[in-house]
This record gives sequence, C-alpha cells and structure tokens, in this order.
Amino acid sequence: MSKILVLDRGDTLAEQIRGLSDQFDEAPKITSCTRIGAVGEVLEEDGPFDVLVAGPSLGTRSGLARLRIISEELPEMRMVLAFSRRPDASLRDIVRTGAIDLLQLPVEDADIVESLERAASLARQVPEPSVIETLATPEPESLEPRPNRPGIVYTISSATGGCGKTFYATNLAWFLHKWTGKSVCIVDLDLQFGEVSTALRLRPKYTIFDALQREDADESDLQAHIEEYMVVHDTGVHVLAAPRDTSEADRITPPDVTRILEAVRNRFDYVLVDTPPALAETVLAAFDLSDLLYVMATLDLPSVRNMSVFLSTLDRLRIDTDNLRLVLNKAETDVGIDIDQVTKLFPQGFESILPYAKEVSRSINLGMPVMAASPDAEISRLMAGGMKLVLPGDLQAQITQETAPKKAGLRRLFGK
Repeated sequence: MSKILVLDRGDTLAEQIRGLSDQFDEAPKITSCTRIGAVGEVLEEDGPFDVLVAGPSLGTRSGLARLRIISEELPEMRMVLAFSRRPDASLRDIVRTGAIDLLQLPVEDADIVESLERAASLARQVPEPSVIETLATPEPESLEPRPNRPGIVYTISSATGGCGKTFYATNLAWFLHKWTGKSVCIVDLDLQFGEVSTALRLRPKYTIFDALQREDADESDLQAHIEEYMVVHDTGVHVLAAPRDTSEADRITPPDVTRILEAVRNRFDYVLVDTPPALAETVLAAFDLSDLLYVMATLDLPSVRNMSVFLSTLDRLRIDTDNLRLVLNKAETDVGIDIDQVTKLFPQGFESILPYAKEVSRSINLGMPVMAASPDAEISRLMAGGMKLVLPGDLQAQITQETAPKKAGLRRLFGK
C-alpha cells in the first residue's frame, strides 16, 4: 500500500484524493499536513512516504524553497505539485523541487489518479531508507549534539509600527533561556530597519546578509557555520542581525529567509523572529516555519483596526491561526478607547495586556530586556504570566511562584 502525504494549508486537496481511493489499483493511505511548519515532524513521525503532493499554498518562492529542501533530504520520495496558478518563481526554482509532475487545479479525477500511481510506482523502484537516516544532519564537532527535531520557532509580528515587537522578542528570548536553560537565537527579519542589535546595545560584525553570501555552499554547510555570523548578548541569547544597508535588505528573497531559518532552527532550541510591520513575502516565509505566531497591537484605533485586517488576511492566506497569540501593548486608561471594548473585538482574547512602564525605557538604555533589568516590575510579571504558557505545566507553576508580587512587611505597611 502506497503512502501519500498531502501538504497544503487547507484540507480540500487531501479530501479530493481520499475520495478517489477506490479508483487506485490499491487504495493508498493518505496523510494530510495543514501546518507547513510541521511537515518535518510529520515526515519523521509518520513516514516514510512514497509521494508528497504539494498544494496551492506551496506555490510561492518560499514554498518552493521548502520543497527543494525536502526533496534533497528525501530523494526517494516522489513529489507532485498541484497548483491553481503558475508559481511566482522562475522555472529553475520549480525544477529544483525535483517534482515529477505538475497538476493544474482544478484537475480531473482521472489525472490525479494517473499522476499519483505513476509517482508511487517510481518511488517503489528504489530501496526504502530509514526516515531517521535521511533526516539526520551531522553536527559539527564544535557544538554539543542536538536531537534531530528542529528548534521551536516563535515569530513576533504586527500590522503597524511602534507596537513593541522588538521589545517583546528580546524579552521572550531572555525568558526562554532563563527558565529552560536551552539555546535561544533572535533572527532580526526587519531587514531594512531592524532594531534588535540597538535594543540590546550590540555591535554585530556580521549580519544575515553576510551569512547568505555563502551561496555556493549546501544547506548543511550553512547550518554548520551559521553561528559565526551571530553576536552573543550578555544574557546568553544569540542574535543574527538585520543588514546594515537597505540595498542589502532588498537582495534578500523569501527562499533566502527559508534557508536561514532552517539553518538556525537546526542549531538552536528556540528561534525568535522579529519582523517588520508588513505582510511581505519574506515575512510569509517566516510564518510558514513558525510554530507560534504572536500578533501585537497598541491601544489606539488605527493599531486595533489594522490588527483586525491583519488577522483577516492571515485567514484568507490559510495561515494556521490555531497557533496564534495576541498581545496588547502600551495599554493606558483615559485615552479615548477602553480596553474592554478592544478585547470584545477579538474573541480569541489577548494572551497579555501590557501597560506603559518607565522601566522599559530604562532597560533599553541599559541594553537589557526589562524582565532581566527589572524582574519585580509589574510589566515583567505580566509578561511572564503570558509567556509561561508555552512551557510545561510544572515549569509554569514554578514561574508563577517565583514571579508573584512580594508581600509587604510590617515596616512598609506602617510607612516606616
């Protein structure tokens, strides 16, 4: 029995193929993966597969780059592209996916069956390797070995500037490193005006652009050397800085972003991606690899409205919103818009509602996350309350206990 993996943000294509099971010589087993960023786990845990069918949501340059990586790692698995329109990429990018067929949607049932049976037949002509063997990447001797499973990717985004994405990313990075003891890297994907290095008072020697100049090297080589292009903060958090010049930023493509994030997440336990306030192709490439997406807004009408538009756009792009968290930053009273009014507009709720705080400005001037510089501040406790939800339950309980407000002693109660 053949095993077919259907990769697409929606389940429509997979359901169509399932409905044709009785038309195959032998009914195949169909697995659907609607979270693009989780395809590596599906391939490892449920594979090996004979055929991968890539749906319309992979018809972008970043999608094709991902398919190329999969094809290089699992050359015995045959690939079929099923797109509703010609991909926005060069013919060379399409060919490099290694696909044996390209179906134009909508497509006749008979054409799907013929294409998939041919693909499955070709897959059976080569020895079937171990999935672990094909996915495992040799680790350089300079680092301690990591499990084959890629690191977790959290992307911080917003529809408008000034919402505090960099502020949140740097604090989340510190939080994860402190409480888990695991390796953490921030990738500054605000390619034109990145501020992660400034916020942490770092002076990086290299940037993401420099790392991409290793264009003649294969993916394992980029992964092995990616840390050479980073700078390490005093807290132990690594940073891959944004380009120094806007002309360099313009030369970075969605496939470049995919290459970088694949390399970083195979070297670090946690990857934080700081993005610009836009849904550019480079940002969507990061979304494809993200395990969790934070969307931020501030307590003002334009920001709230744009958050609503942003979320609607994500839904139309079929980006998985189940792994999405909302954060309301710089919340104040008496500003003409009430917090309760805003929360009613977003039924999924806000993971954190953060106030204006003077400690934030002080921490930026120090080049430290506010949670490290002022751990007892209200804003630090409120952020910890939301951030801890990504961690195991026992660790959440420990964080709750250790970040609880300190009780005032008798001297303070009596003002002495």
